[in-house]
Amino acid sequence: MVAPVLNLASAEGRIGAIDTEGRTLIISDGGDSSPQAPFELNTQQKGSDGFMWRFVQASGAIAASQTDIAVDAAGQATDGGGAYVNTLAFADNEYGWIRNAVITADAT
Repeated sequence: MVAPVLNLASAEGRIGAIDTEGRTLIISDGGDSSPQAPFELNTQQKGSDGFMWRFVQASGAIAASQTDIAVDAAGQATDGGGAYVNTLAFADNEYGWIRNAVITADAT
């Protein structure tokens, strides 16, 4: 099985957690008093795994392996009431990638 590819740029000066398939999933502010997102919030990209991935900022802590993450128009993610999934836990204000719960079919 080929690992999914997201083609993510490096996040210089940030701390990233890497999953077993090599995806950067969580970007921490690393103690920076004025953290900046390494990607634009709500950036979406289809991974080679067939899932759409969305870059968000946690609005409150989100435990690992949640299946009901909601995202507002500003790219703020919260636990509950949504249809996104995460792999790793998010601390409040951390940036990271979450995916939709189902594989996205290609439009023909």
